[in-house]
Amino acid sequence: MGGYLTHDPAVEKWVRMRESTAKHFAWNARNVRSVGILGLVIPGALLYLAVATDGQFKWAAKGPSPKAAPVEEDA
Repeated sequence: MGGYLTHDPAVEKWVRMRESTAKHFAWNARNVRSVGILGLVIPGALLYLAVATDGQFKWAAKGPSPKAAPVEEDA
């Protein structure tokens, strides 16, 4: 059963690099751009929208109206 598997040296090198990414990581323009967009721009835009729309909507008014109390009739 075991002799049919061939080992590709390129795949083996990729696996070793993938398992130890901390050793092979280097800051470059692509990494800085990704961190900037995902770590700063998107959260900053969400924060801006949250602050800009704070208090604009009355969510309590959107729910179902409370039921009126029954009216008692005098007999």
